[in-house]
Amino acid sequence: MSILLILLISLINLTLSDAIKKGLKENPLYLQAKKEFLIKQKNNAYFYSELLPRISGGYLRQKNNLILDGVEVYDSTNRYYGVEMNWDLSPNEIFNAFSSHYDNSSIFFSFLELRDQAIYEIISQYLNTLKLDKLFESRKRAVERTENNLKLIEEKKELGAASFAEVLQGKVNNLEAQLEFMETKKNRKISLLKLKKLIGLGIGDSVLLEEPEIDFVIPPKDSIFYLAERRDPLINEFTSELIKARIDFLNVSTKNFFSFSFGTEWRYRDKEFPNLDFLKDNYNYSIGFSISIPLFTGFSRINEITKAQLIMDLAFLRLKEREKELRILVEENYLLYEESQKKLELAQTALSFAEENYKAASERYRLGEASIIELLGAEEDLLKAQYYLTEARFDWYLSIYSLRKLMGELYEE
Repeated sequence: MSILLILLISLINLTLSDAIKKGLKENPLYLQAKKEFLIKQKNNAYFYSELLPRISGGYLRQKNNLILDGVEVYDSTNRYYGVEMNWDLSPNEIFNAFSSHYDNSSIFFSFLELRDQAIYEIISQYLNTLKLDKLFESRKRAVERTENNLKLIEEKKELGAASFAEVLQGKVNNLEAQLEFMETKKNRKISLLKLKKLIGLGIGDSVLLEEPEIDFVIPPKDSIFYLAERRDPLINEFTSELIKARIDFLNVSTKNFFSFSFGTEWRYRDKEFPNLDFLKDNYNYSIGFSISIPLFTGFSRINEITKAQLIMDLAFLRLKEREKELRILVEENYLLYEESQKKLELAQTALSFAEENYKAASERYRLGEASIIELLGAEEDLLKAQYYLTEARFDWYLSIYSLRKLMGELYEE
């Protein structure tokens, strides 16, 4: 009793939403990717600082003492306070800042794509494990039923009411049920271990999975594509890359034809502590503007512009390729969704038919109008219909989440 109580206490009720939350908080691979994303964005933050002026302040304490022929002429101590501001701004720094902004956007959307893939992997593994859980219970009951049927046939054989062929048929059914049960048990255990790894649970943790509730409606195909085009992380990533490439091309082009910069400097220095009047008497400033035109740079100018042009062309091609690919993905996944709906409808109808057929076979067997082989066949058809319905239902779940991934609605924190 105490062991059972410990098992119940340690059992973790895990919904699909809980599994995703755990995966995003505890999965080492996902957390590593998140840290790498933040590091890349921080590296790019340097270019933003180039747009800002630099300000520094200082304090100097100076002591002067003069002695001539052993006689102290003077002894003084001076304190100096100073503030200095420098601001040197060029188009190149402005271009670099905008380029860094879109580079950060590209990195962000690349991370979102990785995040969506991680979430979808958790969803797929969760649904597969839950499906195998339900198949496991069905296979277990099938083994028990075939064992009971085999005993019944053997008893009838001893009474002369069943043939040796019927006994062999019962044994075959029982062995097939045992084999299918063992295979499902193996697959279920492996799938559960993979799920635990994805969401950061220990191997020994006991979990109870819950079937998800579908409380949303899949919109028409055109609406799905509209949402996918605007929310797809790769579309947004490649769009940011293209804008960055265009800014870099403009930067390289202007820099190689001409460059100019604007600079200003302001300094303050005073012996006494600063007060409200220091701006009037103890400061100096300068403003400068420069422009330069390269006369000869060898082939570097042409090479840099050509390289920037090629990078821009490549970014454009990647964007267009993804748009075409996204259209195909929406089309394919929507067709799979419609197909899974039909399969689910067929599986439900087939199960109803198998249940009615099994009831009729059982009644005929009770009245002596059907053999045990016919009854076993009807029972086998019923089991297959149950398995097929389980498979169809979880294929339908997965097709829905595949479309939600494309629509950018896979998971909201």
